[in-house]
Amino acid sequence: MWLIVNPVLLLGVYGFVFGVIFEARAPADLDVPFVAWLAVALWPWLAFSDGALRGSQAILQHSALISKVALPRHLLTGSTQTAAFILQLLGYAVILIVLTLLGIDLSLVSLPYLLFVLATLYLFSLGLGLLLSALQVFVRDLEPLLPTFFLFWFFLTPILYSPEIMPDFMSAWLSINPMNWWITEVREALFNGKSVPDSNFLFLVTGSLVSLWAGFAVFNRLSPYFEDFL
Repeated sequence: MWLIVNPVLLLGVYGFVFGVIFEARAPADLDVPFVAWLAVALWPWLAFSDGALRGSQAILQHSALISKVALPRHLLTGSTQTAAFILQLLGYAVILIVLTLLGIDLSLVSLPYLLFVLATLYLFSLGLGLLLSALQVFVRDLEPLLPTFFLFWFFLTPILYSPEIMPDFMSAWLSINPMNWWITEVREALFNGKSVPDSNFLFLVTGSLVSLWAGFAVFNRLSPYFEDFL
């Protein structure tokens, strides 16, 4: 029950605070309510950030298991990150159903493309989780810093606001912020009916594979020394 209720309540809180109090609006060329503009981007971010953060804590949380049982250690991070990601996607499915029932015109024909976009986002989150979980064994100060870093990253990504309102000096940030790539493609799929991969999708694939490669490379390099520092 809470899997269904929590996403709806969270959407109501963000929609009221930013849509009513701060009077945020969707882009002028897009005829959708702000709450829909917010919702379709918020949950992919929650899946990404919750997965990466929970995955980053997996090795420290299972330190006793690592010292007693021989097992592929990347599975500890991978299973934790995957579970968090899937739970958020289930909440996302609930939100999309609610928006459809409220009469929001979402492009259902683009759902297969949306799933491909979310799959690359999962790989990006997994790679980042593996990287951070390995580093956190040796740099314990990362644990309190990461939530603040991800919160800052969240507000630097056009989820709660339209990209057009960002200051000119930060326009270059949008092109190098990887989460902006994913958020843009999600909105393009659901609002504009984008259903065929193009060069932008190749950026997502490349970013996810680079993240996954870097995560595994650092994790495999550091994992033999985990017992000495746990």
